[in-house]
Amino acid sequence: MSEPLPVSLTRTVDLAGLGGFARALVTALREQPGVEVLAALRAGVHATCPQCQFRLFGEDVLALAASEAPAPETSPKLHRLAGGYCARQGCESRFYEFTFDPVPGVDWAGLLADLEAAAGEVTAASEVTPEAAAAAARRRSRRRVALGLAVVGVLLVVRHILSGGAIPWIREPRRFTADPATMPQLGRTNTEAPPALTATNRPRTFRAAPPGPGR
Repeated sequence: MSEPLPVSLTRTVDLAGLGGFARALVTALREQPGVEVLAALRAGVHATCPQCQFRLFGEDVLALAASEAPAPETSPKLHRLAGGYCARQGCESRFYEFTFDPVPGVDWAGLLADLEAAAGEVTAASEVTPEAAAAAARRRSRRRVALGLAVVGVLLVVRHILSGGAIPWIREPRRFTADPATMPQLGRTNTEAPPALTATNRPRTFRAAPPGPGR
C-alpha cells in the first residue's frame, strides 16, 4: 500500500505577531537535520493577504526574521510588516494566509504544532477566517469613532462652562438682584427742593460767655 502524498498546509497568521512567527519558524528549521533554511523557505513557504492579495515569499520571511525593525528607507515592505501592518500601503488587513508546501525532510505539521504550542502566535485557519478578521477591523474602527465623538462632546461641554453657559442639573444659572437703596424712588425727580430743616437738624448758634470777675 502506497503512502499518502503530502499535502500543503495553511495557517492564518496575525500580522501583529508576524515578526515573532518568522523568527520562531527560522529557528525551528535550523534545528531540522539536513535542512537548508533558505531553500526550504523558498520552496515551501509563501503567504497572501486576503484583502489586497499581496504575496509574501520565503525570502521575505527570512529577511523579516533577521531584522526586528527594518528601516523604511531600506525596505518599506518589511518595515510595515514588522509594525504589524500589511506590506501594501493603504491596506487595512491584519492577517496573512500562509501556505506550507511539501519539502523533503521538513515535517511542516509537526513543526507548526510545536510553534503553536510554544508561542501561540499562529492561529489555525479554521479558527480565524478572513471574515472574522474583517469584522474585528470594523469593530476597531467603530471604537475609534465613538472615542473621537466622546472627546469632542467633552470639549464642547468644557467650552460651554467656561463661556458662562448654564447646564441643567449640573450648573445653576447665575441670578442677579438689585440693591433697593440704589434704585430711584418713583414720583421723585432730581429737580425737587430738598426737605425743610427741622428742629433736630437746624444749624446751631454758639455765643461767647462774658468775662468773669478779676479778668
